[in-house]
Amino acid sequence: MKENIEGFLCYTLTWLTGLIFFVFETKNRFVRFHAIQSFLTFTILSVVLSILQTFFGVDKFIDYFLVNLNPPLLPYLFFHNPTIIYDQLIDGLLVLSLIPFLLWLFLMYTAYRGMRYRLPVIGNLAEKIVGNVYNP
Repeated sequence: MKENIEGFLCYTLTWLTGLIFFVFETKNRFVRFHAIQSFLTFTILSVVLSILQTFFGVDKFIDYFLVNLNPPLLPYLFFHNPTIIYDQLIDGLLVLSLIPFLLWLFLMYTAYRGMRYRLPVIGNLAEKIVGNVYNP
């Protein structure tokens, strides 16, 4: 498989595919970088944003955590039950969930284009991890 396709696939199920590709891809540094960046980015974002959103609605932490952990879930929820999603968007509770969704789309696009886009803090950390673990 081409490395840009593998890099793209690292982001498809966010942290899960990132972890899978990081563990099983041992030869390609490009793929390992995108895999660990995906894992770190979406794990950290889901925890931080879920905590922030919980301040608005204490009983909804699990709902927000699932949406933030899996950005592709956001369009599904919108089409599945648009009234609840619309009410939460109006209240400002789900607006923060757009951040991981848009970032997810952007990172998949850059990986597919073959670019090694590094996020400001997490990208540098991913480079260090890949540099320490990578064995040519």
